[in-house]
Amino acid sequence: MEVLNRSAITINYKKPFIDWNNKLFPDSQMEVNMLGESKAYLINQLFNDAEEAIKKHYKEIFEAELEGNCLDEEYWPEKRTFKLFNDWFNYEISDWVMDLSKHPMKSEI
Repeated sequence: MEVLNRSAITINYKKPFIDWNNKLFPDSQMEVNMLGESKAYLINQLFNDAEEAIKKHYKEIFEAELEGNCLDEEYWPEKRTFKLFNDWFNYEISDWVMDLSKHPMKSEI
């Protein structure tokens, strides 16, 4: 096991995000609290201010989640504020990340 020099922001969808998706894609409905629908974003390791970290990274996370569901930015919310992020996503910040895998890390992109 190896402790990584990273922290993680884990998010999952709230009802407004799911409603937005379901309106755009009625044939591909999402449900609230779908198992496996959380995402983790690794960031530089935190030592004290989790609130500052989420405020620093929320726009990038918000846009990654929107793009993951709809590539056409015309359908994205025009104003992607921190308040809207909080309305659409639950998040948790882990200040400590441990790699339990025996396989080397690699990038998929």
